[in-house]
Amino acid sequence: MFFLKIFYLHIFLLFCFANLHAQKLTGTWQGVMDEREFLQVNVVQIGETLCGYTWDYSLDDKRSFCKAYFRGSYNKLFDAWYLEGYSFMQSSGDHSLMQLKFKIVTIAGKTVMKGLCRIKPSLFFGGGDPSSFELEKISSRPTIITQTMKDCMAEKVPVKDKKLPQKNSSKKPTITIPKALPPVMKEDETALVTQKDTVIPVKEKPEVNDLPKKTNGRDNKELSRIIINDRKITLSIYDNGTIDGDTVSIYYNGRSIIKSKRLTANPIIVDVELDESIALHSIVLFAENLGSIPPNTALVIFTTKAGKRYELYASATLQQNAEIVFEYKPK
Repeated sequence: MFFLKIFYLHIFLLFCFANLHAQKLTGTWQGVMDEREFLQVNVVQIGETLCGYTWDYSLDDKRSFCKAYFRGSYNKLFDAWYLEGYSFMQSSGDHSLMQLKFKIVTIAGKTVMKGLCRIKPSLFFGGGDPSSFELEKISSRPTIITQTMKDCMAEKVPVKDKKLPQKNSSKKPTITIPKALPPVMKEDETALVTQKDTVIPVKEKPEVNDLPKKTNGRDNKELSRIIINDRKITLSIYDNGTIDGDTVSIYYNGRSIIKSKRLTANPIIVDVELDESIALHSIVLFAENLGSIPPNTALVIFTTKAGKRYELYASATLQQNAEIVFEYKPK
């Protein structure tokens, strides 16, 4: 009898574990945090990975709000889900990125997201006391499907190896991206700048060239070096965080292509056609001012003609520029 009980206990635990991973978190969850803050979590679940964005505002003043992108995952050790904000989508003022820890539980017959939220610790300040929340699922789809959520879903789709023969024509499961609602941030068409260089044909592979160490008298701090195969890229530059009047100029290979543009929630868009005669290409963010909250910070999103997309977070001062280097290797 004892062994029979142990057997049924194991079956029960296996069922619970399977049920945990069968939970469908994708959708819109919302409720109140500490009876003073509205909180909405828009999430896409891919197995044990989560991505999406949060929206919160003060119940006393709805004008004080924040939207932020997050990444998340399931922690088997603590049997809980963890979300961590990594970039602002929109912010009306003095807001910070958050960390959320929660479980999916049933309360009074309703399935809720129950957990704790704390301010994401910084280099100089801790995360403060946590706030509790209970969120109810109001929709099986997020309010908005952002580009970062699409990228998260696309990364999980298996890529077929063209060299392997297909045994049959049976369909493989794919991830369906829900129809997106109109995005919150609209592109500023008046900010569109196109810069095309004269293409110098070369027969041999170009050698790696030396990049300038300074631009406009300031040191260039290389943030990232990325290998690309396309000549044509599009840059979209946003203010990363609170909109505080940051103004920038953009340089391509030491030449100004954007002069004194203010960063906002609407992007500055620059189309750049790389010079094929050289291998290394420099995009420099030059801070014209530091805004009301130093330093001058920006979110730089660039896409290639082939559809590859990258996000970089740049920070510039009055002594140092932020630089992104592209290494052009044509196929």
